[in-house]
Amino acid sequence: MTRRAWTIFAVAILLAAVGKVASQYDDDRPKSAREMLQLQEVIQVIAEEYVDELPPGELYLGAAEGLVESLDMHSQLLDQSRHKRLLEQTKGEFGGIGIEISIREDTLTVLSPIPGTPAQRVGLQSGDRIVRIEHEPTFGMSLDDAVNRLKGVPGTKVNIWIHRLGGDEDMHFEITRAIIKIESIQGKFMLTPEIGYVRLGVFSQNSGEELQDAIFDLKNHGMKKLIFDLRDNPGGLLSRAVDVADLFLDPGQVIVSTRGRIKSSNQIFRARHNPIWPGGPVITLISNGSASASEIVSGALQDHDKAVIMGTTSYGKGSVQTIIDLQDDYALKLTTAKYYTPSGRCIHADGMGEDGHHALLRTEDTLQTFTTDGGRTVRGGGGITPDLVIRPDSLSEAEKKIFRQAGTFRNLMFRYAIEYKNNHPKFGMDSLDSVEFTDNFKQKIATITPEMVAEVRKRMRSEGFDLTKEEFDQTDALVRHWLYYYLADAAFDRNTAQRISTDYDLQLKKALELLEKAPANGDFVETLLAGRTLPDTLDTYNLHGRVAR
Repeated sequence: MTRRAWTIFAVAILLAAVGKVASQYDDDRPKSAREMLQLQEVIQVIAEEYVDELPPGELYLGAAEGLVESLDMHSQLLDQSRHKRLLEQTKGEFGGIGIEISIREDTLTVLSPIPGTPAQRVGLQSGDRIVRIEHEPTFGMSLDDAVNRLKGVPGTKVNIWIHRLGGDEDMHFEITRAIIKIESIQGKFMLTPEIGYVRLGVFSQNSGEELQDAIFDLKNHGMKKLIFDLRDNPGGLLSRAVDVADLFLDPGQVIVSTRGRIKSSNQIFRARHNPIWPGGPVITLISNGSASASEIVSGALQDHDKAVIMGTTSYGKGSVQTIIDLQDDYALKLTTAKYYTPSGRCIHADGMGEDGHHALLRTEDTLQTFTTDGGRTVRGGGGITPDLVIRPDSLSEAEKKIFRQAGTFRNLMFRYAIEYKNNHPKFGMDSLDSVEFTDNFKQKIATITPEMVAEVRKRMRSEGFDLTKEEFDQTDALVRHWLYYYLADAAFDRNTAQRISTDYDLQLKKALELLEKAPANGDFVETLLAGRTLPDTLDTYNLHGRVAR
């Protein structure tokens, strides 16, 4: 029996039973029976009178999806494709060719080939426009459709044709698919001879191992102090968060606990191994886009006084979802518990059930305060509030005009950088791997001239950016920042581009400034925070439980 048929059969049996109860006890029907009859009546009216004829199976399936989605923002009925995509994301690998792609200027475009993958080995480059996949033109093809066509069983082949800027004819590539691993580490470099930087961009199957390798590598380069960047990390599996936190905590220390209605939802997770970073100064950066596993890690480091948390209040995704397999490859992603930090804080924020969802956050979760191992006060509910609230630079009105067309701006900068690279064959040939990398890059590889800025402004005007000369002058630093970023990305890779961007990152520069003054040994958290309690951040979080997003 198919999933749809099974759904109809199950609901029909239930409705028949309800109908029997209703006929016998017409005046005193249970409320649940009346509501089930109402559902049956709605579906029957739609099936008979809706403008287009709809198969009954679709109506029942739609009712099931609506039921699940009404619970909370994270529960979901997954069809086969969504179930498969979720498994790929959590596992951290899939069969494919190894490229990041996007729709740029209505064209399927290679943003970057992933190092060590089939796409890089055959010579695909940033900026290549994919015009055909297996003889099928890509014009008008959705991004999801293109991704599905490029993915496949490792060892199978896929044919693509690309147009490269400056070339006369389309180029054909036959590429053999392989296992592509999603890299968790999206930035790793030394900022000074003693201070290292690691960005954990996503949580995947090997996040703990990748972070451990990155830290060991930087320690071999002299790192004694660490900036650990979790900003805009959307999270992932609970087990991966435990692996990452385990690298910093002492054996036996609580990392996180989960609590729910069923017995299996009530668990306590503890550190199991000796830490690889036992006592050196750590500043962990978080943002409103840091969620789920990111909040578990930052909450554990904060509660055990292992790091100073800096940035802005995290997202507040403190609920646990369990994947329950259903028939015909469907699955139910169902919220079964909530996360609690070692001190006992609930980190969830859901607007107290607004937007038509069930309320997971209780009022007491937002009012309670807790203490860290060192005795500092921290607050429950609404995500992780940093020890030091440092907001990104505010945008000027002229800069806001640019970011209202952010997609067009990024496309323009990306295209300019690719053209620049193609017109300067020696660009990016030099290697400048040192802590002075940023200055060397700007002075020796990509010195931005007034002519380059003028060309970008010209292109912006042609794309409809309505800025006066005075406003263009006000945005000069912003334009140069993203020029450097995309030039570095085109010449080297995304890690290099992030390294170049450190000069323009206010939060990172503040973290660097504090670490430079901090002694390499001693109680870094106590020294830096000097016993202060949680800062007042109620401008982003109020006691009614709603996070400003």
